[in-house]
Amino acid sequence: MTTTRRARLGLALLLALAPLHAAWALYKVIGPGGQVTFTDVPPMLGARQVQRLTAQATPAPPPSLPWALRALVARDPVVVYTIADCPACRDGVRLLRARGVPYTELRIDNRTARAHFERLSHGVRRLPLLAVGARQLPAGFDPAAWQRALSAAGYPQRSLLPPRYHFAPARSLAPPAASAASRPAAPPPLPSAPVRPPPNPHAPPGFQF
Repeated sequence: MTTTRRARLGLALLLALAPLHAAWALYKVIGPGGQVTFTDVPPMLGARQVQRLTAQATPAPPPSLPWALRALVARDPVVVYTIADCPACRDGVRLLRARGVPYTELRIDNRTARAHFERLSHGVRRLPLLAVGARQLPAGFDPAAWQRALSAAGYPQRSLLPPRYHFAPARSLAPPAASAASRPAAPPPLPSAPVRPPPNPHAPPGFQF
């Protein structure tokens, strides 16, 4: 078998295996003496000729927010405070996603987080709680009030998010109690809440803890 035929067979074999290793980049290298080599290692300097036979697979970068949404998020960030096993909280998050509003979900999931939330929210014990920029809405899920607050902040009525956009998962408002030396800094305070009237039996649904 001639050298040329062996080289062609080697190339055919490498190309046949390429789909099994999509991240490989195959090179045909002609060395200083004319010898032909096929390799998946980028060749060193000194080769007479290098030909790249396959493109190296690289993951697509995550889609970024449109400029209009980036400006809104920077000016009036949306934060929703929730707790597990809360249907009203899930409905609130679903509304934000359906409208295409980037948001931060902070979960009240331990005693430390609960204490932080009560202090930041001036004693509010009902969830979900939505803050749009400097505005804190009344506790509980009121779809109409949430929609009005988002519109007042300038968020579009229909989603402008890229098709492959992934919302960030919920995270704890504060980790469980730790020693004073390792205790994290307190999160920034919520907007000042107005004095609330006595409980209303017709209040929007929510979770009371």
